[in-house]
Amino acid sequence: MLSVVRTLRRKCPWDRKQTLASTRPLMLGEMFELDEALRAGDRAAIAEELGDYLFMGIFVADVLEQEQRVRFQDVLAGIVRKLKQRHPHVYGATRVKDADEVLANWEKIKRSHKTGSILAGVPSGLPALQQAQLIQERCRRVGFDWADPKQVLDKVAEEIAELRQELGAKRRRPKRVKEELGDLMFALVNLARHLGVDAEGTLKDANAKFRSRFEHVEREFAGRNRELGSVPLEEMEDVWQQAKRLKPGRRTSRLTRRRA
Repeated sequence: MLSVVRTLRRKCPWDRKQTLASTRPLMLGEMFELDEALRAGDRAAIAEELGDYLFMGIFVADVLEQEQRVRFQDVLAGIVRKLKQRHPHVYGATRVKDADEVLANWEKIKRSHKTGSILAGVPSGLPALQQAQLIQERCRRVGFDWADPKQVLDKVAEEIAELRQELGAKRRRPKRVKEELGDLMFALVNLARHLGVDAEGTLKDANAKFRSRFEHVEREFAGRNRELGSVPLEEMEDVWQQAKRLKPGRRTSRLTRRRA
């Protein structure tokens, strides 16, 4: 693969002109495509997208070597050294009882070599839900966390109550409403984490479900030659409820069934 990358970088005009700046969106795109394949569980798609992702990683390494004189061998040596250092229970005499203790040790070793907050390594460019979940996970590793999901659910209820209070105020303060809504969303991400659920993926699933049902509503009224904007909400709600009863992937409308 490294040989192919270097050949492309020598002989292909497009590959040759790429820089660290231009490869960033390409790498992000491959990451999201791999994530989508992993969430779908499609083995063929996972294999293909993983190949694309690994190719981009090696491609960036070659660009890095040319632009910054950072050798690919040094990059690999660095990650091997770090992994061995942070797995003393595998490469040393340290004993651990479970995965949680592994993570706790990881953070201790990490802090011994770095100064500053344990949250300093959380990428600011992450999608907000993933960023929130990673922040919470980092805090969990040092013991700053709720004991169980019920406590987090109580926190969600508390945040809802505070948001209701702001919305019910005689003089609504938009800044405070926004702040309370953010607190509620952060608490919901925390609940997802405690339930062992990926918050970002869960919202994507909810988006896909809503989209499928709304598209059913659109098809239904298009079949009746009616503009959706002129349909009363009550009628749309009726068809929406019908869409909820349909099995995923089924698109038969009431109009089609009547004609049958």
